[in-house]
Amino acid sequence: MLVPLLRASCSPNGGGYGGSVELRMPDAEADDLGGADLLRATLRAAARQLGWKTETYAMAGTVHGTMVGVVDRREVPAPFSEAVAADTARRMRIAVDRVGPRGGAPRQPAPSADADPHMPIAALRIAYAEARQDE
Repeated sequence: MLVPLLRASCSPNGGGYGGSVELRMPDAEADDLGGADLLRATLRAAARQLGWKTETYAMAGTVHGTMVGVVDRREVPAPFSEAVAADTARRMRIAVDRVGPRGGAPRQPAPSADADPHMPIAALRIAYAEARQDE
């Protein structure tokens, strides 16, 4: 159920490169799903199915609850490098603007779904619930 989520995180027109997903959830929910280490290993396994060279992290007990993530660290081939770089810059700009531009200006509106860090956990919850119904 994670492979489509990871695939969707890749840069548009990027040939399947440049993907990353971070899941944030309450610690109790992470524990119900097997804990941060199991979630991290599951993300890593799904990413490897896509051929990603992975960098993963897992932190429990943060201000945001449990945070687990995976990043594709493969070298991007030349035909896709411009698209991946442009998408990475766009996502970074959205993240910075959401926190607030320099000078203390008001925060920007919530980002679109393709840059919202909370969308992956919503998709994971739906996929997990559907998988449980099939049991």
